[in-house]
Amino acid sequence: MSRLTITLTLTLALAGCATEPPEPVVCDTDAPLVRAAERDVLVRQTPSEPVGALVLFHGLGETACTWWDRTEGRRLGDLALAEGLLVVAPDSGKRSWGTAWPDNDDVVGVDAALTELVEAGALPGALPAAALGHSNGGVFAPIWAETTDAWETIAAVDANGWGSDAIGSDASPPPLLFIRAANDLVVPPGMTKAAADRAEDAGHVVESIKNVRQRVTAARLARIEELSNEDAQRVVDGLDDAGLLDGERRLNVNPRLDARWRDAIPDDLRSLEAAVEEQLHVLYAEHRFSSDNSDAILGFVADQLP
Repeated sequence: MSRLTITLTLTLALAGCATEPPEPVVCDTDAPLVRAAERDVLVRQTPSEPVGALVLFHGLGETACTWWDRTEGRRLGDLALAEGLLVVAPDSGKRSWGTAWPDNDDVVGVDAALTELVEAGALPGALPAAALGHSNGGVFAPIWAETTDAWETIAAVDANGWGSDAIGSDASPPPLLFIRAANDLVVPPGMTKAAADRAEDAGHVVESIKNVRQRVTAARLARIEELSNEDAQRVVDGLDDAGLLDGERRLNVNPRLDARWRDAIPDDLRSLEAAVEEQLHVLYAEHRFSSDNSDAILGFVADQLP
């Protein structure tokens, strides 16, 4: 059995199980977390009255803090707030998001947390909401969007996720946006495309985005908050010296399978290894959320707002 088959089989198997109760989340930074219905929820408030909400669902093995501690998740949130969207990211606890349809315990749990926060005045009620999830969270996002009773849902985004019984069901969900990555080994792009095709064949409003390899530049790596332009260039030079960039300055190996990029990071920047890894996965079009799609995502949501 190949590494790809093992990885994909394990991912899909774990993504369907949801047996342990959620536990408190520990973030790497001082994230704006609140506790409701025995679930931690990351909440980022708009400076004025929100026009809607963007509800984010993390991937397998991640937490709500993915949307705060990681560069790409934080960046999407910043851009959403600038568009007047409240940002809410529930945590699944030490388990995957359940993908059962139509009865889903995680939908019930998330709704209970949101309802409790609305009743406590921590969140406004009756907001138009868009759901966005990555990987296992991408599968869950359309399920939550179709079945939630907490808010009126207007759109759902499945980023690097596979399909579910909710996709192509008789009930028409909100418009769907699918995002896939060309070199994704965990959820191959064909799986996400198949889910999008099935939803479109069923008469749903569907849009799709395909991410491809991008050039590795200092300007891009300098998205990492702690990385200066000069230090970002040192990382790029290290990757180039290690023979990991092609003639167009794109990665010529998958960073998931070839770890030589770690040795290319200068010793004094080793503390930023996880943040650099995130950027390299996005630039290689691997299995990682990319905020490069933010304009398309937020435009897709804005088109559905009342």
